[in-house]
Parts: sequence; C-alpha cells; structure tokens
Amino acid sequence: MDERDAAMHKSKKGMKKLGNLNAQMIVVREFMDEFYNKTVFQEEGNLSSDLTASQIKSLFAFREEGKAYSIGELRTNARVKRSTITDMVDRLERDGIAERFRDDGDRRVVKVRLTDKGKKIRREFYQKRRKEMASIFSKLKENEKRLLLHHLNGAYQLLKKI
Repeated sequence: MDERDAAMHKSKKGMKKLGNLNAQMIVVREFMDEFYNKTVFQEEGNLSSDLTASQIKSLFAFREEGKAYSIGELRTNARVKRSTITDMVDRLERDGIAERFRDDGDRRVVKVRLTDKGKKIRREFYQKRRKEMASIFSKLKENEKRLLLHHLNGAYQLLKKI
C-alpha cells in the first residue's frame, strides 16, 4: 500500500468517527490539499500561476473588467474584511494593477478600477484558468462531472451557513 492509499484508508476509517474533531479536520485537510493540488498549485500541464492567491482574489473582486468599484463593493465581491480588501487594493495599486480615484459625482467617494495592466493580467489569468478547468473536466465522464459539481455546490451551500 503506497502513501496515498494509506492516507485514503485512514480517511475512510476516520469517516466512521466523524463526530471526532480530529477525524473531521483530517477530512477537510485532505480535501483542501487535493483540491488545491489539482486546481491551483499543480505545476505539470501548465496549471501554475505567478499570481498569489490574494492577488487572484483581488483581481476577481472586479467582477466586470471595465467597471470602477468602491472599496465596500470590492470587499463584498471578495468576501473579506474591509481592512483586508484595503491591504489587497494597496498591493494592487503598488504593483500598477489597479488605481484609486475620486468619484466625479461625489468627491468623498473613492473608487478603484483596474489599470490596462490589471485588465490584461485578469484576462490572461481567466483564459488560462478556463483551459485548466477544461483539462480537469475532460478527465471525467459526464455523470462524474455532474456529481462533482452537485457535491461542490452542496459543500458551498453548507459553508455559507458556517
């Protein structure tokens, strides 16, 4: 039995005792490790990125590439605290990816928009991720895709309750 099989066996054995916090933590850790290895950190097949997770989250808080957002809107879109989005925007601005400006309609309001550089990075990353997801899903049968998406959506709905 190799290391991965041993871990799976341990995980299945632990599933019987999910009331145990340690077993719950193992299941969550194993899922997160596998998910990130397959979707975010995998090097082979060009599945890696030069962007940090924080930068990616920041870029996609700009739901529409050409639209300017208030810090509050970006915070909501990124699902982070106000202080966190402020730090994220500071880094994007420092890197020339985004810029702050005063709203013409109300000078008290500060908006943030992607620069041309930011738009290009976001667009390239999005295209790359689409190819990566297509590659991942191409390895699954149709019923496996539906099952995976169904369970991911279920997990998402449960996580929203926490």
